Amino acid sequence: MGAYLALLVGCAATPAGQEIGSNRQAFLERLSSDPQACQTYREAYVRGFRENVSALAQSDQAGQAEAARQLNQARERLLAAGLSEPDCARPYCIIEPLQEGKLETWCGYRLDADRGEELYQWLDWETVQAAVQRQ
Repeated sequence: MGAYLALLVGCAATPAGQEIGSNRQAFLERLSSDPQACQTYREAYVRGFRENVSALAQSDQAGQAEAARQLNQARERLLAAGLSEPDCARPYCIIEPLQEGKLETWCGYRLDADRGEELYQWLDWETVQAAVQRQ
């Protein structure tokens, strides 16, 4: 799994100055035009996922319960805004087991590749967040 995650993260990096492909640009524009409630939900989802994994690694049941509570609150706020989870693009989040029982997380998006032989391109959460804020 570690090699797989490294491959995903490597695919997510875009060298400075490289032209953004049409699929990526269209996706970023879509995220930028999503209602603010979707952005708030996505942020809560990723934060909650990471906090849950951290609590899981430490066998912290109270921390896991708090992460679940926060995610439920985010879902409720989304519903209050007249939206549901399928209305918002949500990143994939995965857990990577490390040595000594430690866990690492990775969150990002899978898009169709713009060019080349690859079927997909992976965009990490932080890269997408920064790009959406620039839109």
